Amino acid sequence: MKNRSTTSLLLLFSLIGFVSVAQHAESPSLQMGSDVSFGKTEEPEITAAQYAIIEQRIQLNTQRLGLDKLMNKTNVTNLQWPLKAAAGFNDCGYYVVSAYVDHDATASFHDYNNGTVTYNGHRGTDIATFPFHFYKMDHNQVEVVAAAAGTIVDKHDGEYDRNCVGVGSGLTANYVIIQHADGSNALYWHMKSGQVTSKAIGQTVMTGEKLGVVGSSGSSSGPHLHFEVWSGSTVATLVDPFAGPNNSWNLTSWWASQKPHEEPAVLKASVHITDADFATCPTTETPNESTSYTIPFQGPGMTAGYAKFYVFLRNVTTGGIINMQLKNPNGTVYTATGNPWSYTLPSSNLYYTLSYSKKLPLIAGTFTFEASYNGITCSQSFDIITSTGVEETNNFAKLDIYPNPTSGSLTVSGNELMNGDYHLTLKNAMGQLLEEKQIKITNNTIQKSFLINDLANGIYFLSLQSTKTSIVKKISKQND
Repeated sequence: MKNRSTTSLLLLFSLIGFVSVAQHAESPSLQMGSDVSFGKTEEPEITAAQYAIIEQRIQLNTQRLGLDKLMNKTNVTNLQWPLKAAAGFNDCGYYVVSAYVDHDATASFHDYNNGTVTYNGHRGTDIATFPFHFYKMDHNQVEVVAAAAGTIVDKHDGEYDRNCVGVGSGLTANYVIIQHADGSNALYWHMKSGQVTSKAIGQTVMTGEKLGVVGSSGSSSGPHLHFEVWSGSTVATLVDPFAGPNNSWNLTSWWASQKPHEEPAVLKASVHITDADFATCPTTETPNESTSYTIPFQGPGMTAGYAKFYVFLRNVTTGGIINMQLKNPNGTVYTATGNPWSYTLPSSNLYYTLSYSKKLPLIAGTFTFEASYNGITCSQSFDIITSTGVEETNNFAKLDIYPNPTSGSLTVSGNELMNGDYHLTLKNAMGQLLEEKQIKITNNTIQKSFLINDLANGIYFLSLQSTKTSIVKKISKQND
């Protein structure tokens, strides 16, 4: 990465970028800040005393379980990525590699690719969640999974998981250690309390099986996974799963498919009623995100007629260009001053956040916010709804929902609709997608019944959309 700071501290202003641009102000305003604070020091995340304890536990459990007699040293362990998005979490991405293994024996530091995405003496791969890392932790959105099949030879749970102390504190983490068939071990460190797998020491896990949730237990300054690999049962057998020009320990990669050293991408494009609150560790962030806006526009902290459009990126480079745009319900580009727009990155950063205030369209329907960087596009759809909950871009279309309010069942009935393929969605008042169906309309009519017994009382929005028709209806769920 170009222009990266070479100090041993991860400086917020050199590795993390945040730009807020107020489009309706007389002149743009720039502001630096961040919702991440991963510190780097000269101390390890796992102390020498902690290593001694877990080495002893691994060796004792290996012998007790008879695993030393079952080892297949000719077997090759191929690792999968040790994190995955939980079911229902649909952001375009969720992590940044904040530190690789240090391969420099001097007081300096260099990673496997001869870069400086590490710190002195670091023995693992740190994978940080981003953005809104404590929000992700609180809602169990990013899971720690087994990178390879094996046997649990050590685990620990119950430690405080909202530490902000950074490395070198000596605090104990929530963790799992998996031994593979060839005798190698993988350490999964810093997990959320109460979320470590219920499986006991001696039980086996499959590749991709959930081990826990990313947290900030132990010597940590924010939610991330410290993933460490040993070829044997002691830290002296440490390996770096990434193969590269500066890794002389193991010439071949341990990954089944090694990721590149840097992965430039848009992780999230989102729409918010007002500025997100990037609280400092250990307070949970308040995203203030919504995918539903009702005309006349209003909301806590919302500037009349405006919403905040955020872009969260990973591994950006000086001079890179981020292209953004709003699209109409039919997929065409929304025609308005300042749309589409772009931003040229002034520096290289591990993390980068852009924020724009933009005037919302005054036409109801489902619009799309798109952000593109490095050939990768991330998008977020959001609904514009009239105060009555209805908007028909096809002025002749008629759609009725009854009974409304409903206690659990409802019927969607419509006529004078254009024939063709439609997308039917049901969302809650916060804009979260609850159900979607692809339907085909013939004879210009629709007649379908649905059950929503399992939904809580409240307001919901049902939309019916095609390339030429967009209809949104407000539903009130009330139990008898």
